[in-house]
Amino acid sequence: MITYVASLFAKPGHELEVTKFYQDLEPLMREAPGFRGRKIFRARPGTMEAEVRRVTPPEQLKGHAHEGGPEGVHFIMVEQWDSVAARVAFSMGVARGRNKDLFPHLLPQHSHEFYEDVTPAA
Repeated sequence: MITYVASLFAKPGHELEVTKFYQDLEPLMREAPGFRGRKIFRARPGTMEAEVRRVTPPEQLKGHAHEGGPEGVHFIMVEQWDSVAARVAFSMGVARGRNKDLFPHLLPQHSHEFYEDVTPAA
């Protein structure tokens, strides 16, 4: 089994369209040969920073400038597949024709790759 991770940013105000796109893709994925499962994560922009600012004294925050990333909402998808070939076949087949419905809602920053688990054994 392999893990595929995609990271992308929805344009400001387009996060619901991106959410719907990936949710609507789910039934097609379930039918795809080699698909094992997927989690879709959508960031809650500003939540972490607001909480750190709430619990950290202002003098401790001095000198710790926050470097902002892209202005949109961050999404991460983590998928499990039987093989790299199965995921690529899905991307080149069923998913390929749907990209035109997604791309207008995305910022150019993205990444996607296959990962190996290197978590230390318990």
